[in-house]
Amino acid sequence: MKCSNCGTESGGNFCSSCGAPLKAGDCTECGAKLPAGARFCTRCGAAAGTTTAPRGSARGQAAGGNPNLPWYLAGGVLLLLIIILVVPLVTGTGARPSDQLLGPAVPLAPGTPPPLTGSPRDQADRLFDRIMTAAERGDTAEALRFTPMAIDAYGMAAPLDDDGRYHLAVVHLVAGNTDAAISTAEQILADNENHLLGLAVAGEASERAGNLAAARTYYGRLLAAYDAEVARSLPEYQAHMRSLPEFRANAQRITDG
Repeated sequence: MKCSNCGTESGGNFCSSCGAPLKAGDCTECGAKLPAGARFCTRCGAAAGTTTAPRGSARGQAAGGNPNLPWYLAGGVLLLLIIILVVPLVTGTGARPSDQLLGPAVPLAPGTPPPLTGSPRDQADRLFDRIMTAAERGDTAEALRFTPMAIDAYGMAAPLDDDGRYHLAVVHLVAGNTDAAISTAEQILADNENHLLGLAVAGEASERAGNLAAARTYYGRLLAAYDAEVARSLPEYQAHMRSLPEFRANAQRITDG
């Protein structure tokens, strides 16, 4: 039989020279009869000897691609993530997640509030210390920046002991609110009329407010009770021991004037 594709005489089902089919067959798509050597169906155009079975069928999966391909792709992505995230930690290169989240530890710069950790009283006292430190170095702007925070913090820490009330009175004094400072100091004096810290801050607040008569009254009481009160060695006196001689010297100055 002569091959219709290359003209070679051959026997059997396929040409021995070019491999083309020598006998007519049926289209695997539409079932139409195909002439010998035809490469495409003259009815539907499908390639002879191939099929495009519907998607989802077993033949469609075999002809259209590997059904496990999505799993291979997912595995490849997972492996890439492991290389990116884990290898730097094992080899010591790259930053640890905790480093990225927390950042390096740096000292607090002026103007930065202290960390809000611990009890409300701890937070309030840290703000008080920051205000006093700023005031001592003459940084009035920074001291004033933290006074509202400190006042709120001492409010949340209530009820306050005498030391806490003294701190709050001083913060009011730094903020320029002499009335609030005197009112807070009077809360101390309500429990102990001779309390040196209460008398000192009330006297200074009165002096700043221009009420020298009231200032002399508070300072006179401080001088009269000074030795006996120091001898009591109250915890708040011990905490502010360096300030007590200054309070007495200032009281002496005002009362002598």
